[in-house]
Amino acid sequence: MQPRTRNHHLTLVLAVCLLVGSGCTSTTEFGQPVVGTPVSVKVALDPRNTGRSLTVQGTIREVCRDEGCWFTISDSSNEITVRYVAENGLGIPIIARGPARVHGVIRDTVIGRNRIPEIRADGVMLLEQ
Repeated sequence: MQPRTRNHHLTLVLAVCLLVGSGCTSTTEFGQPVVGTPVSVKVALDPRNTGRSLTVQGTIREVCRDEGCWFTISDSSNEITVRYVAENGLGIPIIARGPARVHGVIRDTVIGRNRIPEIRADGVMLLEQ
């Protein structure tokens, strides 16, 4: 084997190793791409963020049992409702749980006398553990 061919094979082996090593994290995405540096649920709940488009990372705790059109994500001590419906009218899988990122606009929904912050998401990324 000539030195140039040996170097080519070594480069190929290293490239495969890098691809296999980086493939340990997989994701499932819905809607628009989830872009931007993620912030915590606590940061998203800051009233100054109302009306802003953010990427929020947390853990899915509860999902709408009918169509997956809403779900809650939380961090260590905060929770926010995420409303997401794709163009085809479907939400996320009703069995989804675990880490996720969502991108959307932080809004306040008024129910009675209560203002309830939520995210109107245009993209959802489920992060596999």
